Amino acid sequence: MNRPTFPQVIVVDDDEATVEVFSEYLELNNVKVLATAHNGFDAVKIFQQNRPEIVFIDVMMPIYDGFYALEKIREIDPDVPIVMVTADLSKATEERLVSLGASKIIYKPFDIPELLDCIETYAKR
Repeated sequence: MNRPTFPQVIVVDDDEATVEVFSEYLELNNVKVLATAHNGFDAVKIFQQNRPEIVFIDVMMPIYDGFYALEKIREIDPDVPIVMVTADLSKATEERLVSLGASKIIYKPFDIPELLDCIETYAKR
């Protein structure tokens, strides 16, 4: 069975335009976006259905937030890289994300080279 050579990810953000732009940028850089979601509850569902190599999750979302998604996905797979994307620069948010097992935190507006480095670091070889 041949595996694709490009990383496979899911993207979760409550802002549909952000998801669209983020996903398009990833695809242009040979990253396969398997699925997208707009809340933490759906993030867990699409993670279970797709089992991506890397998960990108916004922190602040209505209903089920990124903290919820991070915690639930970690229960399912403690090893998958989960990159939290946030505009919240508070120390409390950073500490909570770290305690829940975030692999990395990227702050909005995110730096494109940082994003690509992150993908390269976490993509399965």
